[in-house]
Amino acid sequence: MPPRDSAVDHCATRIPAITGARGVAALWVMLFHLYEFSHRADLSIGTLDFSPVLLSGYLGVDLFFVLSGFLLVQGFIDPARPPVKLGSFWRHRFRRVLPALWAQLVILLVIHALRGSALPSPFELVTVFSLTFNLWANDTALNPVYWSMPVEWNFYMLLPLLALGFRGTGTRTVVTLLLLISSALVFRWLCIWSVATYGEDGVVLARWIIQLPGRIDQFALGMAAAWCMLHRRPNARLARWLTWLGCATAIVLAGFAVQLGNFIIELRQPWSWLFATLIGASFAVLVLGVASGADSRVSKVLASSPLVWLGGISYSLYLWHFPILQGFANTFARPVGASDALLLVGVILLVSALSERWVERPFLRRD
Repeated sequence: MPPRDSAVDHCATRIPAITGARGVAALWVMLFHLYEFSHRADLSIGTLDFSPVLLSGYLGVDLFFVLSGFLLVQGFIDPARPPVKLGSFWRHRFRRVLPALWAQLVILLVIHALRGSALPSPFELVTVFSLTFNLWANDTALNPVYWSMPVEWNFYMLLPLLALGFRGTGTRTVVTLLLLISSALVFRWLCIWSVATYGEDGVVLARWIIQLPGRIDQFALGMAAAWCMLHRRPNARLARWLTWLGCATAIVLAGFAVQLGNFIIELRQPWSWLFATLIGASFAVLVLGVASGADSRVSKVLASSPLVWLGGISYSLYLWHFPILQGFANTFARPVGASDALLLVGVILLVSALSERWVERPFLRRD
């Protein structure tokens, strides 16, 4: 889920390409699900096959996690800013995330009631409204993309503590980063070990491989990129090289992920415990290069008006794309065709823009 608060907006205003990166992440996830609802239609043109770009779209969530660490930690470690008040930080997080989520939940529940569909149990409703359902399950049938939101939510709770390791000297930052990466790698390996050792009983632990304990390294890599930008900012030439390196390695890894298939669900070693770190590092290098002022084509594309606009509505876009696609599938009971896709994308963007304008923005103005 793409975050944005006053600190984020300040950074994004100075660096439009960072906002554009949020737009890419949301668009990538949307196109991934759109492709799935098309029943993976043939996208080849001659010898060119564009399906790998869409099949790897779930990695947009990994990019969101890296961006969250990069953007949100700056208020805690930037010596040029006044100290962050925790009450104010968490209050803003509540205003940023919950109104749009709650508004959507109410709308989805009304639609379920009108269609005569079974409503969730009171327990599920409470845990979804409070973003605590991950304590019992990885996702919810109300909107499957909600799975990533408790990951972000838990990160917000831990961020003030984690930020202590990214203050001051480079030694402390390196040690903190290595500890967080190591802990994520070990935790993911334990998830795999639990299934190999205990079978179905081990799934209780293994499902956490995609929750915060298993994703803390991606947030940490984003935080490390923020520290580098503030304290060891690359020069223009190095920033350009970092941008291209991060972009190239991310593309290669995305293509590799498509070849691996459902490697996380299948707990395929070593990728089920190693891949998240590799793709997170690629995204962190890319973000550092862009944020450091790289004058490259990648930065210019990310800073383009369409992607910056998508970045501005990225949270609502993330929330609304799946229910709209699911609604089409339930209504027409057929795969999404080419003309359907154009119409659906238009509807998704319109609904997302309205949500950002009339639900998200009024609550942010209160700060």
